Amino acid sequence: MSTLRNLALFLALFISFSSTLITSYVYAQEPPLIFLAEDLPPYHFIGNDGQVTGALVEILQALLAQSNLVGQIEIQPFARSYKTTQSKKNTFMFSLLKTPDREDKFQWIGQTYQSSAVLVGLNDSKDIKLSTLEDAKAFTVGTIRGYHSDHFLQENGFLENKNLSLSVNNKQMWGMLFNNRIDLVLTNNMAIDIEIKKAGFDAEKVTSYLSLSNFPSELYIATGLKTSKVINEQLSTALLAIKKSGVHQAILANYNL
Repeated sequence: MSTLRNLALFLALFISFSSTLITSYVYAQEPPLIFLAEDLPPYHFIGNDGQVTGALVEILQALLAQSNLVGQIEIQPFARSYKTTQSKKNTFMFSLLKTPDREDKFQWIGQTYQSSAVLVGLNDSKDIKLSTLEDAKAFTVGTIRGYHSDHFLQENGFLENKNLSLSVNNKQMWGMLFNNRIDLVLTNNMAIDIEIKKAGFDAEKVTSYLSLSNFPSELYIATGLKTSKVINEQLSTALLAIKKSGVHQAILANYNL
């Protein structure tokens, strides 16, 4: 009888131990979180070694180390990243402008950077004098179709094919400006020089004509509504921790940001 009781106890312990192993194995096999951003040096881009790098990439890597979570970072076009983040759980954009129209479409983890919006044009355009956004309606302003700047301009009375020109990418947009097909570009101050150089033009020929204080400026890590709040809280807490420790600011300073 004692032998049977010992055998039963052994089987119970074995089943319990096996169950724990299986649970641990399944947990270990959970796919990594996916973090997406567009190509925008020096914030997030693919380096000469083929690896994703940049200031906000390093901040994200520090955040993941702090949170003990595993993440995979990818560079892809903005529109695809936006759609994927909205539709798939555990997928994040880590450089998304927080705007009123996006507020309810995402869960917002925390702010990573702050930019400012400017209207820029060629510095030899002597007829351009702007005090307000309203003044810019006398000119043709360009931006990227689908960006918040597109919606912002239309909400403020700019009309496509009249004083609003929408391009499919930065190269086309800057080409329109340098070929005098538009007068101004609404963009942020994050990487104007790099964008222009990458498009094949001289950034020294561009100047700022107006800063827009009422344009959203905060860049956030954001995820769709399907991602667990538990994961979001882990990331949010980790982001606060690396800011408090000085790691966040040190990374930005290392990139002269």
